[in-house]
Amino acid sequence: MRRRERTPQQVDPLGALSAGPLTLLASVAAGVYAVVLTTVSRDDVVSWPVAVGALAALMAAGVILVVVSRPSRAPFRRRYVVVMTVLLAGSAVLSGASTAGHNSLVRDDWVPVAIGVLVLGLAPYRPGREIAIVGVALAVVVGGVIAAEGPSFAAGLPTGLYVVVAVTPVLALSLAGATFSSTFVALVDRWVERAVTYRRESTDGLRASIARSVQQDRVTILNRDVVPFFTRLIESGEVTADDGARARTIAETLRGTMVAEADRSWLEHLLTASSVAVRGTVDDPAHIAGEMADDHRTALRALIVAFADTGVVDASDIRLVLRAEEARVDVRLTVATRVSDLTIRHRLAPYFAVLRVVYDDLVVDVTPPHLTLRFSYDQH
Repeated sequence: MRRRERTPQQVDPLGALSAGPLTLLASVAAGVYAVVLTTVSRDDVVSWPVAVGALAALMAAGVILVVVSRPSRAPFRRRYVVVMTVLLAGSAVLSGASTAGHNSLVRDDWVPVAIGVLVLGLAPYRPGREIAIVGVALAVVVGGVIAAEGPSFAAGLPTGLYVVVAVTPVLALSLAGATFSSTFVALVDRWVERAVTYRRESTDGLRASIARSVQQDRVTILNRDVVPFFTRLIESGEVTADDGARARTIAETLRGTMVAEADRSWLEHLLTASSVAVRGTVDDPAHIAGEMADDHRTALRALIVAFADTGVVDASDIRLVLRAEEARVDVRLTVATRVSDLTIRHRLAPYFAVLRVVYDDLVVDVTPPHLTLRFSYDQH
């Protein structure tokens, strides 16, 4: 499995879902801005095919940003950032070529702001350092294009000033996105660290109550099986062969019950808990469910509980199979469906999105009458 990256989308998958409308707005705004300024400054255009190519490259980058940031495609991978960077650099070069020798004003160029807005749109999905590197690289490209166009500007100022004016929006918006991404991840990490600290502090207090609960369970078993047996022995005044067999049976039953309770995983407890309206079976002979990290457990637990809350599947018969394969654990979850494929994907989309972030090899197969999920995680 790939090593999880420290991005806002990775550390807070649900928060990244809410960024979808803003991502779409950034892409549309960049495209509209570029088209409007190209139309306004059409007298500067010497090659319309090249100008259209510049706009097409920009819009292609915007489409990639919107499509790849969708929950169904999470997480946002680095390779898409590389493709976006190439397209944005190409749009800058093509835009400069389309007005070569006739670009009289640097301030009516759409390239710096449009590129900066799209790079800013990466903030919820990529690491801050990567966004900053992309911004600097594109600023160099934009600066180079402007430097080449310097002699055609009407003001007659030093070329360096035009370059500064052109790269400032790119750098400002890119660094703003990088700062947001890095700061967000740092804040979430600090929050998680505090939460873990509080949980550890509360563990000692819970141990005593858990011990009392376990003791009470054992007393209940003794009162139900052992006490009546010994009471009858005392009353009869003798021990027969049948009593010896009965004693062995009770001992084996008690030992088996306690071992089974000790071996039950958190998944088995979840599927038998009276507080949750889900039931099912866990095929985990190697007891590897406990290898899941906290975020793995949280995401899977939320999905299983959602099965009951949404009613789109039969939450009374959930089947989980866990098998260890070298350093990984492969998981298959199967549950019967109650509604159509589209309804299931719509109602469970947020949960699938979170699972795709924490289990980045998730495969969702909705083939009536079953919903099957396959994913894996590293053993720790």
